Amino acid sequence: MRFVACAALFAASFVSAAHGDSRQPIPPSLAWAYPSAPEAPLPEAPPGTYTVPGSRLSFTAAQINEHTPDWFPNEHPPVPPVVAIGGAHGPEGCAQCHNYNGAGFIGIPSLAGLPAAYIVEQIKEFRAGRRRSAQPDRPAAHVMTLIANQVTDADLATAAAYFAALPRPQWYRTVETTIVPATLPNYHGWRDAAPGGGTEALGERIVELPEDAHRMLWLSDPHSGVVVYVPPGAIARGATLAHACAACHGAALRGTATVPPLAGRSAAYLARELWDIKTGARDAAPMRPAAARLDPADITPIAAYLASLPP
Repeated sequence: MRFVACAALFAASFVSAAHGDSRQPIPPSLAWAYPSAPEAPLPEAPPGTYTVPGSRLSFTAAQINEHTPDWFPNEHPPVPPVVAIGGAHGPEGCAQCHNYNGAGFIGIPSLAGLPAAYIVEQIKEFRAGRRRSAQPDRPAAHVMTLIANQVTDADLATAAAYFAALPRPQWYRTVETTIVPATLPNYHGWRDAAPGGGTEALGERIVELPEDAHRMLWLSDPHSGVVVYVPPGAIARGATLAHACAACHGAALRGTATVPPLAGRSAAYLARELWDIKTGARDAAPMRPAAARLDPADITPIAAYLASLPP
């Protein structure tokens, strides 16, 4: 499983977790965006040789467990070492979590097509302690802070240029429904399908699940995306609430040369960032006035609408 290589970073990063943090509690209406569970080991791929649809390559379990496999090397530019394997003294390669096409994985946001200057800026925000999570023990926030303090400015610029040059893939498929597969929270910040199967009521939550958990979580297949389950009517409500976003993020909400896109991004990620900015956990001055006006109950439909848009 490709997340194994990052597990040690999660554990190490907790040593420097902020103590005495006074961030506002996460409201019940947004608990869905901050899954939390006890720490548990991530399984490795069992011995064998693996393939994915559409690729002529094959990788052994040992290769998959060591690094994210590059199933489609012809679909992206040459990969710089900082993205593929990381630096000599850290951090892990960016592709370990964001994949070679920059789409990310379940629970991990896309970097593809983001302005290079914006990527550099955000890593420096993590490094300076100005980008945190409203969930103080969120592993992903701690590991990104650790990585930000390990990566050199030269490698950061190289990685940012690589991801900025990538096209944004259609990664999310949004479905309005009242019933979803039964799920359990994962320690690392996403939800897994319940081992026993079954279904449960969605309510006013959003639930994101891999289209094919084996292909995404075990094999890191960049052609296997995410299904986003949202409440009926949420997309239409979100469209009304999000109309003001176009003033900065572009008419189609696909970003500009300096402002990141919102369209076609993870609903859970967007919801977390809006709440983190609203509460001051993330110091994002340009977004602060807009986020401050949001009612917590507005964030779920806004995130549903943005996730439903084409990238």
